[in-house]
Amino acid sequence: MPTDNNNLRDLESAIAIFRASGSLAAPGEALFLPCWREEDWRQLFRFTSTRRVKAGDALIRHGEPDRTLYFVLRGNLEVFARSADGLTMGHVAVVGAGSLLGELAFFDGGPRSASAWAVDDCEVAAMTPDQYVAYEQSCPALARQLLFALGRILAFRLRMSTAKLVK
Repeated sequence: MPTDNNNLRDLESAIAIFRASGSLAAPGEALFLPCWREEDWRQLFRFTSTRRVKAGDALIRHGEPDRTLYFVLRGNLEVFARSADGLTMGHVAVVGAGSLLGELAFFDGGPRSASAWAVDDCEVAAMTPDQYVAYEQSCPALARQLLFALGRILAFRLRMSTAKLVK
């Protein structure tokens, strides 16, 4: 299932973004794996497929059953969630290069809890659960480190949501 990912316009640039992501303004949003070498990132991206999202287009739609995890390589995506009445939408976050989207459905298999729209032209590396399983079989130690990094982002996002509720 690994690919050469020939669609990725600039793999070196994507790797540099993720390797430097610990210096982002919102480090809790970054996929931070400081011990990973360039080859480790290459291995990860071999098990993804690249997608381009034009400004204004949706990458993720609330309620869809899709479990794909998206690594943001270029651009920014705005995340919106529906209110309890189901009629209005509220801004949740802007997620940029060096971070990811779709981790909740990726882990729990439930429908998408929010929608994400491209603020500008974006490029993402998409990983399905089947691609993750193949990655895990090929690179078990790296896959385990990735899971802990994803868990850290989930924990950060939960803490941020909790902080908003108790204000």
